Amino acid sequence: MNEVCQFSTISYQLKRSSRRRTLALQVGPQGLIVLSPLYLDKLQIDQFIQRKADWINTHLQHRQQRPQQGYPVMGDQLVLRDLPIRLRVVDDVVTGVTLEGQTLWVQLSRRIKPANRPKQVLSLLEDWYQQEARQYFAERLAHWSALMGLSYQRLMIKGWQTRWGSCHSDGTICLNWRLLLAPAWVSDYVVVHELAHLRQMNHSPAFWQLVAQYYPAWRDAKAYLKHHQMQLTLTADHS
Repeated sequence: MNEVCQFSTISYQLKRSSRRRTLALQVGPQGLIVLSPLYLDKLQIDQFIQRKADWINTHLQHRQQRPQQGYPVMGDQLVLRDLPIRLRVVDDVVTGVTLEGQTLWVQLSRRIKPANRPKQVLSLLEDWYQQEARQYFAERLAHWSALMGLSYQRLMIKGWQTRWGSCHSDGTICLNWRLLLAPAWVSDYVVVHELAHLRQMNHSPAFWQLVAQYYPAWRDAKAYLKHHQMQLTLTADHS
């Protein structure tokens, strides 16, 4: 839920989320963004902005004084599910990652030494993808578990190199954040696959029959992951 709001002389974009528990501020290429839980009213948000006004004005002024185009690293294009997104890195006094439209902005502190910058950018991107994966796969697990009549206990996001998911006997489902670099129909297969293990903790014919019941295209998705495994990484050329 996004709104364009105003407090005193400060304009900002308000983004509400049911998963957020605290207020947070981001100063991106298009100005101030306030991240808020759903339950907070506008008065509480404006009071928070008032307390942070000096910080906000300092960073907004700083952003106006710097180039906005950014510079590319590791190529200039990534993927988020089915969408290509441009990667742009900008020098800043703070460090962070913000998605605006189809551009992913990485704010990199000037204090970081040149030799360490590529590694820092990669670390920031991985952290951002993991946060996105946590929210996205919680939604997909809720969707598919309801359809399949199954219940899992918790979700964990992993960064494996050669594995896409796992299901534990205690009901924990683990999914690889790198699935966000694959098409959504492919990552949905992995979700269904791991949920099916809640009923069949094996790869028996009964297991594959259950997978096929809810995801008939499972063979195509499995083949996609096999053939594209080396490309589903942030350091690959996605252009």
